[in-house]
Amino acid sequence: MRSTTTTQSAHRRHRGFTLIELLTVIAIVAVLATLLASALSGARTRSSQVVCRNNLRQVAMAVEIYMDDAGRRPRSFTRLSEKPSLLPNPRVMLCPADPALKSRAPAGASATNGFWGNRVNATQEPFNGNVGTPDEGTWEAELRETTERISFSYLHALAWRRDGWQKLVQGRGNQVGITACQLHGVRTHTQGSRPFTEYEGQTLRAQRDGAVISRKIFRAPPSPDRVLSTGFAGPTVAHSGDTLTVLLTPDDYPWEFYTDALPMPR
Repeated sequence: MRSTTTTQSAHRRHRGFTLIELLTVIAIVAVLATLLASALSGARTRSSQVVCRNNLRQVAMAVEIYMDDAGRRPRSFTRLSEKPSLLPNPRVMLCPADPALKSRAPAGASATNGFWGNRVNATQEPFNGNVGTPDEGTWEAELRETTERISFSYLHALAWRRDGWQKLVQGRGNQVGITACQLHGVRTHTQGSRPFTEYEGQTLRAQRDGAVISRKIFRAPPSPDRVLSTGFAGPTVAHSGDTLTVLLTPDDYPWEFYTDALPMPR
């Protein structure tokens, strides 16, 4: 009798987990893995934004120094990069959230490798049938000034025609945005010839006063109940705190990336 009891006790000590116990353990592990992945993703996002903010601040400072020294704006990031004393590290032109960094090596890459700034900036200039007034007197000189030969992730208004640039900076002082990053928003994959409409949500803007501020930009098709009178022919923006709802007006400059207030007519 004692031998039988001893055998049963030993069997209970060495039996495996039941199916319910295994499922419970697996569920707990899955929950912990999800929480860990979420925490790591949030940490990567915050780290990416910190790096991007520092990059934008350096680029904006370099633009200001260039304008002080030269008495005119650099018409491209390439012109800015030609002065290594302003931007000694070319990586400050790249946002860690740029999709191109995941598929292409940035070292020595050309401006045709799909980085977001290279793709987007040329589409900011609205087409209205004329080339505007070149800053250096000839259209060929204008093209040399604005042609990009480096890779970068950020939007900038430096290549805008003179009338657009003057309207942007006129009366805005140091609150004018120099460069912006929209890659911390959400990709919407909209169709169209203006790629910057493919992202909505958080945008980081570096201003001439050195501040890097955050704005949330969303887009909506024009409709009578969303129209806000601006007093001039231009884009329509509805403000709510740090959120801007922009009605899609493809023939206008994307002012929303660079200023909270719409430029006034001259």
